[in-house]
Amino acid sequence: MSHNVVDRRRINGPQRSVEPVYTTKVLDPFATGRLDERALDQVRPIFIKTGPLDAQSLSAAAPSGSAYYEQGKIRVSCAIYGPRQGRKSNARMGSFDCDFKYAPFSCSWKRSHMKTSDEKEIALMLEHSIAPAIRLESYPKASIDAFVTVIESDGKAATIAAAINCISAALADAGIELYDSVAACSMALHGEQWVSDCSQAEENASTCSLLVARMPSADEITYLLQHGKTTPEQTQQAIQTCANDCTRVYAVICRYLQATLE
Repeated sequence: MSHNVVDRRRINGPQRSVEPVYTTKVLDPFATGRLDERALDQVRPIFIKTGPLDAQSLSAAAPSGSAYYEQGKIRVSCAIYGPRQGRKSNARMGSFDCDFKYAPFSCSWKRSHMKTSDEKEIALMLEHSIAPAIRLESYPKASIDAFVTVIESDGKAATIAAAINCISAALADAGIELYDSVAACSMALHGEQWVSDCSQAEENASTCSLLVARMPSADEITYLLQHGKTTPEQTQQAIQTCANDCTRVYAVICRYLQATLE
């Protein structure tokens, strides 16, 4: 047998190779101010559209209400089904359930269409944020279901806040009785400064994030979530700033809903 047999299935590497250059310096998105030139407490521009997104508004499978929400690069859609027959036939109060999912192309960490544990956890966050604003005692034995899809994400905490705002607009479009609409906003801590409505690059460079969902007219916080360590004074400052941002977002949602009635 000859010893000069060549393996044609093997791809031979180059005879001369160059050692890669490793970058140790991490780019700071706040080095020269924010990338989109916003102020530290400024929220990205908001666009809202309620109602059916196509001509199939009279079909049997059409939702009771729907909304499309943009905030900068974030794009979220929500469909509301109900009130409809719930699982418990003897329940004195209705129930609110939420389904949340990222589109496979919406972000870098979503690799398949299968639902992940992160999406299930976010769905519970949305339920706890929105349920206190719904008059569930007016819908006994009924269920109200929200289906949220993230079309494009730019910041995890900011995307969850956008989903809450989108659900609020969709519930109003569906004619669901509410105590108040819920508005949400997020912040991230960079150094000693809190930054509102951070993009994904800004969140990656931050040490802590905070999400607040609030009913501004009732002056009641329905959900509060923080990741990272801060002092009590820093947390109090962030909550107050988030509350002010929620009021601004709430005003935008209300102005749009009032315009749809004219």
